[in-house]
Amino acid sequence: MSTNGYASGASSSASLVFVVKCSKTKPGEAVFVVGGHQALGSWSPALSLPLTTNAETYPLWKSAPIKFQNAEVIEYKFLIQREDRQGAAQWQDFQGNHRATPEAGKTAEATSDWERARVEVSIVAEAPRSGARMRSKSVEDRAAAQQEKEEMLIKMAETGVEAATAEAASKCPLVVQYANREELKRNFSQSLIDLDLDEDGTKTKNDSSNLRPEVVVASEVGEPEDVANEEEQNRGGISLKHIMSFSALCEMADDEEKADHRKGKKYQAQYDAYNLNVPVVVVTSEVAPFSKTGGLGLVAASYAFEFARNGHRTMVVAPKYSHYENIDYVGETRVRVQDQEQCVKYWHLRKDYAEGGGTDYIFVEHPTITIQRDGGPYNDKDGREYPDNLLRFTLLSLAAMEAPLILNLNGQGTYGDKVLFLANDWQAGMVPVYLCGKYRKHNCYTSSRCIYVIHNLGYQGKYHNIGDPARFFGIDHKHVGDISMGKAVNLCKGALICADRVLTVSPNYSKEVQTPEGGFNLQDFVRAKAVSLRLAGILNGIDDCWDPMTDHNLVMNYSVENFEAGKAKNKAALQKQLGLHMNPDVCLIGFVGRLTWQKGVDVLASVISWLMQDTGNGVTGHVQLIMMGQGQPEYVGTLRGAENSHKGSICGYVGFDPKVEHQMMGGCDLLLMPSRYEPCGLPQMYSQVYGTLPVVHATGGLVDSVKDIAEGVDTATGFHVSPLSADKLMATLFTAVEMHQKRPAEFRRMQRTAMQADYYWPKAMDEYERQIDTALYECATVRD
Repeated sequence: MSTNGYASGASSSASLVFVVKCSKTKPGEAVFVVGGHQALGSWSPALSLPLTTNAETYPLWKSAPIKFQNAEVIEYKFLIQREDRQGAAQWQDFQGNHRATPEAGKTAEATSDWERARVEVSIVAEAPRSGARMRSKSVEDRAAAQQEKEEMLIKMAETGVEAATAEAASKCPLVVQYANREELKRNFSQSLIDLDLDEDGTKTKNDSSNLRPEVVVASEVGEPEDVANEEEQNRGGISLKHIMSFSALCEMADDEEKADHRKGKKYQAQYDAYNLNVPVVVVTSEVAPFSKTGGLGLVAASYAFEFARNGHRTMVVAPKYSHYENIDYVGETRVRVQDQEQCVKYWHLRKDYAEGGGTDYIFVEHPTITIQRDGGPYNDKDGREYPDNLLRFTLLSLAAMEAPLILNLNGQGTYGDKVLFLANDWQAGMVPVYLCGKYRKHNCYTSSRCIYVIHNLGYQGKYHNIGDPARFFGIDHKHVGDISMGKAVNLCKGALICADRVLTVSPNYSKEVQTPEGGFNLQDFVRAKAVSLRLAGILNGIDDCWDPMTDHNLVMNYSVENFEAGKAKNKAALQKQLGLHMNPDVCLIGFVGRLTWQKGVDVLASVISWLMQDTGNGVTGHVQLIMMGQGQPEYVGTLRGAENSHKGSICGYVGFDPKVEHQMMGGCDLLLMPSRYEPCGLPQMYSQVYGTLPVVHATGGLVDSVKDIAEGVDTATGFHVSPLSADKLMATLFTAVEMHQKRPAEFRRMQRTAMQADYYWPKAMDEYERQIDTALYECATVRD
């Protein structure tokens, strides 16, 4: 087992090993240390650090050496909780906290007893110089135990695949459709969220065009199709024929705008990262503005900027779908895929930033990647996946593995063989598999680590009938087993098994993907990562362009100090622009999204008549509704029918206009998001920054980013619907509108709280840096 990869530190650093005598744990529980310092989780049990024990040392529990930048008084306590950190934590029961002061240049043990506050500090070693290994026997024991446990769970998951499939199919209609995907002649790599389902999970009986996943590349944005109806063109909407996600049309602030936006203190990093000297290599199938079909392209673009801004040497490796401006040829190499040598070429674009640092964009060229195709990056114009996608994205993964080793960029030399790979979704799923099953076996990348990011587990990259996988991928049969699932290969499964750590795009989604409903038959493999403490969720950040103080789309910019006047003016302008009655007293509700089953549009449609009917309760009927979107024909008809039935009170905007979305955030009082599932979600975060309170289904990232009214008016930032049903949606909407109409002071209090929330990328990057430090500190995943 490799023992490399601990974060290097300055020779003046100080380290503490925390030791506690505790015999109160039960099977499945462990002792954790948590404290006021960021390295100890800032008193958050969810970020506490685990201690380990064994048969010889029990009841002594011991941590790995924890590095502190300066000799300072460290306050901390121990707690007992389940190894997977679920459930309530049991804290030490005494007044005050433990206190220890690490000595510069030394490693010390701080020993105490669970029952007492007394601490004994003893020096055990000189702190290692920069680049030296910092590992104790307890760390090795813990890593070995984690690896053994993960191996056991993976074996259990392998044997339980059929049972897991049956369990998932019995609980979630999406999985029913997933199981029947072959009947639709659709490849598994395409997302479940694009399938049109009835409530029972069966296929809708509409025209077959409903089954097409729609894609946009950057060059298509803003070019209305000839089929766009007159209503869309009059309103400036963009036809969505080739658009998978509205986020594909979002603008992003440039680096100078970001720098200006972050002058305030609240946008400064709060976590002191230890491994900024380790390069980050982001592997992605799309990156804005060069290519994007949705959120992945935007997130990859944010990674590109944020890691460089933090100080990492940063590379983004993506396909060269077409020729991009200002890129230069920088080299080529040969890789073996499909049992033959393949030549891949590298093109480079360097982007430097106003605040310092820069990003190396590397675009991979190959005849299967850089070819004129009548469609988007993944599918043809009819929504059929390209038959050579497995080859294309396997080449991308191998090319990304070679790039840090062979490309001499900007006169700075190669990135070298100690990097942090950030592999995104199934298209980059072979990166951790190759790292684990090819490069480390030949003593390359032994100090590198790979974090696999799940943006949506509905995308998995499953392929049938590829012949001999060992010859196709160039891996041994052990790792063929890692990617095999039934009679197919599943790239996401392989990534889950081989990655050093796995992240999801929100903390709550990391829990949901461990269930049959959210795991899409991979839940047991996700659980294996969770039990070994190698799974976490980080809420995506929002771009700096979403700021009511600077948003050029608003008729009046505003802040938390003058939001009442600002929102009133924007509300009036929005009502006038969209043909609604000019009434400042109504509660203006907005909806923006794809008109599909996944977005809960059918549930929204079922409450429209109730919402608009004035029955004398002072709530219903005192509402206006803006619904903007495109998708299934029956839901398009719902929008148009609702507008025709309630002229002046409802705007059914068929199409999409990014400018109107910004204006809705500034002018609406409530934003409605009844999504059946939402790994992260961004509109609910945009809306809060603008003082528009979200009404959301309690799922995925919506739970993490919206504090429910049940938490109290002084804390809440929105309203949860749980479970998602017409009755629950009506009840929650009644609560929200009633507060707006009859308790405006409380509503404004919630708006003020929401506007003070921080959902921007610097906050998210603190957690990414924490995960990188953990990944580089821990032993690598080994699959012998």
